[in-house]
Amino acid sequence: MNGTDYNNPDDLVVTTLENAIYMGLKNDVSFLVYDKLTLYEHQSTNNSNMPLRDLFYVADIYSKMTAKDNLYGSKPVKIPEPKFVVFYTLSRGA
Repeated sequence: MNGTDYNNPDDLVVTTLENAIYMGLKNDVSFLVYDKLTLYEHQSTNNSNMPLRDLFYVADIYSKMTAKDNLYGSKPVKIPEPKFVVFYTLSRGA
């Protein structure tokens, strides 16, 4: 999907939010590999609010990642580039 191949599991940092559970199942997964923050979401129905939900999700992750940084200082705080992937399993009648 990304055209990449990573062999070292230590390069992977899981960033999935603890409260991202729906009906007892985790349907959101996110992880950081080098400078890419990839967020995967599974949906069974079309949801026009996905861009807003993704914004909230990545903002929460960035907030946790930068909690110890001085956001009010003059030095830029670096954050990884986000990549959003949504998988839909819609019924044929949808």
